[in-house]
Amino acid sequence: MKKLVTLMCSLLMAHSAFGAGFALYEYSGRSTAMGGAVMASDAEPASLATNPSLITELDSVQAQLSATLVRPKATTTINNSTSSFEDSTFFLPSAYATAKLSDQISFGIGAFSRYGLGGKYKNYQTWTGSNLAYEVNLETVSITPTIAVHASDEWSLAMGLEAMTIDFTQKMYMQALADSFKIHGTGVAWGGNYSFTYRPNWAERWSFGGMYRTKVKQELSGYVKTGSGNDYPAPTYPVNMKNADALGYITLPDSISFGTAFRATDNWTLEAGLVGTFWSSYDQILIEYKNEFTSPDIKNQKKYKDVIRVNFGTEYKLNQNWAVRAGYTFDQSPINDHYMDTLVPADDRHLISAGLGYRTDTWSADLGYSHIFIKDLSGTTSSQYSNLPAKYTDGSSDIISFTFGYKF
Repeated sequence: MKKLVTLMCSLLMAHSAFGAGFALYEYSGRSTAMGGAVMASDAEPASLATNPSLITELDSVQAQLSATLVRPKATTTINNSTSSFEDSTFFLPSAYATAKLSDQISFGIGAFSRYGLGGKYKNYQTWTGSNLAYEVNLETVSITPTIAVHASDEWSLAMGLEAMTIDFTQKMYMQALADSFKIHGTGVAWGGNYSFTYRPNWAERWSFGGMYRTKVKQELSGYVKTGSGNDYPAPTYPVNMKNADALGYITLPDSISFGTAFRATDNWTLEAGLVGTFWSSYDQILIEYKNEFTSPDIKNQKKYKDVIRVNFGTEYKLNQNWAVRAGYTFDQSPINDHYMDTLVPADDRHLISAGLGYRTDTWSADLGYSHIFIKDLSGTTSSQYSNLPAKYTDGSSDIISFTFGYKF
């Protein structure tokens, strides 16, 4: 079976431009409010997404449900032809549950999105960029059963399995052919994570956390379709487009995260964090048509770069019920400016966030808001798309997260 077509340009984009590339970090209202700097401070069930080893500090059985709304804006120019995203709001749900099995062992399971993007450009039938893509929607869900061990008074360790599902749709339009193209695929792949929390007795106001996530190698099963039902072999279109079932292949990057928290007073905590994502493993997307043996391989090169994400967060407890929070994040973009496309129209990001929380002995509610300021970027498309001049401008996103928690 010959490998063929790679047109899922920038796969994994579920709901809007958030994190570097198409990574997501909005796991709870508290996490959003503190810019994701929640790896080494207080535990919550949503710690299953940020530092699972923290769940050893949660008593009995606890659960959280979270909802995040995202409203993105972006403008892309390809070869002096410009279009912007249509107004839209995307919804990201997540759920977490933890249980204290003994004084030393805790179990948890979470369901949340780690990658995603969504968006549709206006006036796509007359926009040059539609040749690359005018609409994309990809949802990912990671299911993460986790075992955490309170190894000593100072150390907690955790190990988790990850089952990641993907549902992807991408649409293109070629003005010269007056025809549309659609790629769709779904898949499930496996990964894992390892994490720790260290609260030293010799420095009681300090704590440290870290986590490593493995790569996730995805194989998607789906199809390629044209609006007219016609087939377009290359070079009519930059890659071979046929009406056929297809398989897609992509490697999602591994990452390593660290956080340091300092409790300045009994009520005031500050935290700083660092995330390194090895996006260089996302060098291309490869698709093969099923039951095709004569077509050549076609590879859509992305050439992403390894990047860092730096965050700072603070939380102040006004009393036993109320807390206020704030955060700042710098999120470096992995996009190669010689391989630009229309699916991730963003460069480096600055995030400003704030929120508040309310909790009782049995339930809690957390609200977080974040605004993303996105830097403009100029460059070119890849040689596969004729090295056309490209530019991203006017990028931003508004994010609101709400989380409800209950202790059984």
